[in-house]
Amino acid sequence: MGGNQIAETPVSPLLQLCERAKVGDEAKALLSKGVSTKEFIALLVESELFPDALKVLSHLLPKREAVGWGCLCVKHVLASQKDQPPDAQIAAERWVADPSEENRWAAKQCADKDKPRTASGLLALGAFFAGPSLALPQHPRPVPPPDKLTSVMVANAVLMAALKKEPKKAKEKYAVFMQKGTNLLARMQQQAMQR
Repeated sequence: MGGNQIAETPVSPLLQLCERAKVGDEAKALLSKGVSTKEFIALLVESELFPDALKVLSHLLPKREAVGWGCLCVKHVLASQKDQPPDAQIAAERWVADPSEENRWAAKQCADKDKPRTASGLLALGAFFAGPSLALPQHPRPVPPPDKLTSVMVANAVLMAALKKEPKKAKEKYAVFMQKGTNLLARMQQQAMQR
């Protein structure tokens, strides 16, 4: 090796996650050596960088669980508004309960009708993007969606749910959403350790 070559510094998994989730510079500045993922999320919440915290959490969760978490958050807002769940919300929840191809395509149909103007429409799209292919079933070759699309749809749905109605209460809603998400993540980690 030549003496002019500089060894590349390995990028931390948390920094990679931040890049993937497209968090802001203020959030990245909270990263330090030795900080765990759990500590990082807590720092984001403590610093009231809720949009970044939601993005990180949506990328940490597996796709099905991310959509499920998004459904819980949107349902929380719908219940507080006494609104009926839209068809897209029902379709996304149905896919979470049974992630079959039939339910995935039904979620896409509802998202298409909704034209992703709502949090529920984004969740339905997130469910669709979690599948193996964007191509119709009769298409000879699969067309895999970009891996992070489900996480992006879920993060945007949760952000929209917090801001759509009563934006002055967004911080309260963010706190509830983060609690639901971190509880889910902790349960998943505990189950993984018990295996």
